[in-house]
Amino acid sequence: MPGDPYYTSTKHKEWREKVLRRDGYLCQECKKYGRNIPATHAHHIKSRDEYPELQYRISNGISLCAQCHNKLEPRIPPDVKKFCDGRF
Repeated sequence: MPGDPYYTSTKHKEWREKVLRRDGYLCQECKKYGRNIPATHAHHIKSRDEYPELQYRISNGISLCAQCHNKLEPRIPPDVKKFCDGRF
């Protein structure tokens, strides 16, 4: 999430780079459909909230383009979340 210091940490940046490099910097979801779309996100397969012990394991990451990442992890704008208490 934006503003989370985790995403600017050296350890996370190293993990992200290793995941992207392993996957050839291609979105693995798009690749299933024969599309070679550049990956811009390293996504945790098992969330770091529920599985903090897996957050730096390369095997717990998958490279995704922004569109595929947003499908898996839709973001609720803070002002909308505040307005409706996050209940949809």
